[in-house]
Amino acid sequence: LTHNIDVIRAMAPNSCTWAAIKANGYGHGLLPVANALASQADGFGVARLDEALKLRAGGVVKPILLLEGFYSADDLPAVVAHNLQTVVHGEEQLLAFEHATLAHPVTVWLKIDTGMHRLGVHPDDVSDFIERLNACPNVAKPLHFISHFGRADEPEHPLTQQQIDVFTSLTASQSGFKSLAASSGTLMWPTSHFDFVRPGISLYGVSPVSERTGADFGLQPAMTMTSS
Repeated sequence: LTHNIDVIRAMAPNSCTWAAIKANGYGHGLLPVANALASQADGFGVARLDEALKLRAGGVVKPILLLEGFYSADDLPAVVAHNLQTVVHGEEQLLAFEHATLAHPVTVWLKIDTGMHRLGVHPDDVSDFIERLNACPNVAKPLHFISHFGRADEPEHPLTQQQIDVFTSLTASQSGFKSLAASSGTLMWPTSHFDFVRPGISLYGVSPVSERTGADFGLQPAMTMTSS
């Protein structure tokens, strides 16, 4: 793990690193992975609130980002209490912030659907979301921005460059941090690195590209399996 994050950071030397440790550290153990990477990762990315709370309960003090955001307005007090950062990717989450009474503002990453069509705000709605989030006292300023590639593991596919262009055009005038690259983007699309990269599967030594192995990128497997 520590070797792999060094390799990844060397590929994106001008970016900070969110280490994606969702899904129980990709099966390697949530807290063991967090502890192993504590001195090298700038923060941790998880999918759900319960993962973040386990990290805080285990003594992890580094920034934690909820990559899918929160699922209910009732989760917001816990987000505040445990000093978590959250993605906002839809109207329901935006309304929750607008109607909440919180002890202090929350760091928010607006997720833009640049072409993957899984989670995120449609480009046509981004300016409205920016205006409303900036007007909301529950949202810390500046607002940050995030998106996710759909086919970055296919080097010849045109969608990735299109997503980079859309993300760049929508965020160029904004002062907050930007994050677009997960493992595939970090390893193969240098122009997508922006302020934060978010390596996931590559941290564990696995190539995000079907035609190449982790070793091709200088990565080492973090787990082995044996059987009789």
